[in-house]
Amino acid sequence: MNPNVGSLVSSRLPINGLAAYAFHRSRQPPEIQLLSKSLYPTTTEQMLGRLVRGAQELLPSPKHPAQYCWTFECHRVYVAARTDGGCLAMLVENNPRAQLSRVQDTLQAFLELTEL
Repeated sequence: MNPNVGSLVSSRLPINGLAAYAFHRSRQPPEIQLLSKSLYPTTTEQMLGRLVRGAQELLPSPKHPAQYCWTFECHRVYVAARTDGGCLAMLVENNPRAQLSRVQDTLQAFLELTEL
C-alpha cells in the first residue's frame, strides 16, 4: 500500500462497517486491504478495480477531484478520484451502524493529501 495512503486510512481505523479499501493509481492494479473475513480477495479486487476505473472516467474535468458512491444491496462503494490519477475506494457494509461520516472524512482527507 502507498505509505501516505496507508497511514492516512490506518490512522482513522477502526471505522464501523468498513469492509475493505483500495488505493489505485493510473494503470496499476489496485492495492487492497481486506478488513472483513466474509469477502473474497480476488472478487473484491475485481469489483473495486472496475469501480475505480469508472470513477476516473466520470471525472467532470481533469483539473477537479471528485467523489462518487455506488449503492448495492449489502454494500456501498465510495470512491475519491484525484486529478493526479490516484483513487481511494472504500467498501462499506450497507447497515445503520456504518460510520459513513468517518468514511467521507477519510475520502476528503485523501483528496487533500499533497503527495502520494
